Amino acid sequence: MTKTDYLVERIAKNIAIGRLAPGDKLLSIRAAAQEFEVSKNTVIDAYDRLVARGQIVARQGSGFTVAMPARPIGSDEAPRHLVEAVDSVSLLRAQLDQNYAVRIGDGRPPSSWMVGLAIRTPLDKLNEAGSNASGYGSHMGHQHLRDLIAAQHQLDGIAIGEDQIVTTFGGNHGLDLIIRRYLQPGDTVLVDDPGYYPLFAKLRFSQVRYVGVNRGPNGPDLDHLRELAALHRPKLYFTQSLSQNPTGSSMDLPTAHGVLTLAEMADFMVVDDDPFVDLPDPDGVRLASLGGFDRVIFVGTFSKTLSASFRIGYIIARREITEELAELKMITTVNSSRFAEMIVADMIQSRRYARHLKKLSKRLQKAAGKLQSDMGALGLKLRVPPGRGYYAWLDLPEGLSDTGLAHHAARDGIFLAPSTFFAADSGQKTAGLRLNITRTDDDRFLNFMRREIG
Repeated sequence: MTKTDYLVERIAKNIAIGRLAPGDKLLSIRAAAQEFEVSKNTVIDAYDRLVARGQIVARQGSGFTVAMPARPIGSDEAPRHLVEAVDSVSLLRAQLDQNYAVRIGDGRPPSSWMVGLAIRTPLDKLNEAGSNASGYGSHMGHQHLRDLIAAQHQLDGIAIGEDQIVTTFGGNHGLDLIIRRYLQPGDTVLVDDPGYYPLFAKLRFSQVRYVGVNRGPNGPDLDHLRELAALHRPKLYFTQSLSQNPTGSSMDLPTAHGVLTLAEMADFMVVDDDPFVDLPDPDGVRLASLGGFDRVIFVGTFSKTLSASFRIGYIIARREITEELAELKMITTVNSSRFAEMIVADMIQSRRYARHLKKLSKRLQKAAGKLQSDMGALGLKLRVPPGRGYYAWLDLPEGLSDTGLAHHAARDGIFLAPSTFFAADSGQKTAGLRLNITRTDDDRFLNFMRREIG
């Protein structure tokens, strides 16, 4: 055994038996050479070997210390902000697990509502169109789909070019890109209250503070928005101008104009998330239809109106913003699903998507009318008459707990979405439920409500 081997083994043994504890400082090279009666080069060689073995660490200006014991991945306690984020989307886990027979609180319509939606675009057909569907494609997204998206928004009176559009893996991915690119831990943003709870989880995970703006029948309370904007000087305000999740409310013209005016005065951007933008006959005013994209970043998706398995969304904004977001998208995911985007583009061009939307809209209108009638028969009233989206908000009678009601429903195999999950402020105002109007005609739900309310 060489002198270096001897020194390595002696120090390693002292670490193993606890004579040298994690964090303890080792002798300096000079002191160790004197202590062990070896040359300084021998000490350097021994210390280098111990560093390579992960038993000690070298710190600039601090010498060598015993390394902290390594812990296997998965054994560490999750950071608080991650735990809070996961807890806040427990409702989403219930939706994904699908353990309930009756799913009134789900975010999507039953699969029967999508029957007849033909997805028959083989890969060889797409390749014959002159583009290799198996390649990555542009980091901005499939150009033909972006052209079609731009054309649709132009028909709505909103002038944009395809270079103002970047595609994403659904609307949630779009929100995630915006948060990652423009917010830092400690920043404050404004959100709707009640609002979209997966957004709250993303903000918690990013350690961004969010403050709720009261959401009324015609959109946000402008006085409240003005007060909060002056107090917090937010970078962003996340909202939904049409068919908001969870209330179903849409902004009227004065409210939409007021939001944009306050955004200009207080110098913040508005992120307008609209999963139902493609449904015909909107019942409110889109922010971008008034002010374009000077103060608006728009997030759209096909996942709600087509299939949840089609994780295809997009962001529309000023050109410099979409370029920045596309760069971040390239870093984090390389690209979105070009193949899926080509399929959706083909569905739009063939008009299959338009026919599907027309049928979906008619079913929504019929379901909304029945829901209002059923709730009226129970002596209950929806906060806002159902619009063109999937959601309606039911305020519960005073003294009735929404979480208690949800627990009772779960015993009967009924999944409800209590207002607690959608509250930006933990001191929520009134108890309520988010109802998915595509699912509320189930007699098991109506009978349950009769028993509980009566």
